[in-house]
Amino acid sequence: MKSLTPLLGLLLATLVVAVRAGETPPAQAAPLAAAPRPMTETEKLLSAARPQFSAPAAARPAAELDPDVVELPKMTVKPRPRPRLGQIEIMGPKAFNEELAKKNLSTLDRSVLNKFTLPSWLGGQSAAERAREDYNIAQKRQFLSDIMTIAKAAETADPANAKALREAASKP
Repeated sequence: MKSLTPLLGLLLATLVVAVRAGETPPAQAAPLAAAPRPMTETEKLLSAARPQFSAPAAARPAAELDPDVVELPKMTVKPRPRPRLGQIEIMGPKAFNEELAKKNLSTLDRSVLNKFTLPSWLGGQSAAERAREDYNIAQKRQFLSDIMTIAKAAETADPANAKALREAASKP
């Protein structure tokens, strides 16, 4: 509110000067195309008392400006939080196999068809072990697919190295 007080005082003084001079107040002034009138002494004093506009100074002197240098605005970069251990890293192999079985096998397969598992010495395999085998097979397929993609990209640069990469990946 304090910053508006001088502005209101200045506006009121300008209005009083305009009314005393017998002219219309600024709100009802003639269009801008009219010729400017000479300033009275009071108007000169008021305009001298008003704060004058001053252009902001350059950040660096003009002699130091380099046309090849671009100054970007300053910014703050915050580091990302460190990754936390996920559920897979915390689980043991048995718990991970059971989680895979829950996620990849149906309830019918887990609970009804394979409710009981033969002992391993008789060749029995639990649903969790089968799910882990399927997971390992899918991981190996993904790995081989990635290797073949890399070998295809390396084919243009070094065909012998790409062939050696394919052969190494296909070995058991």
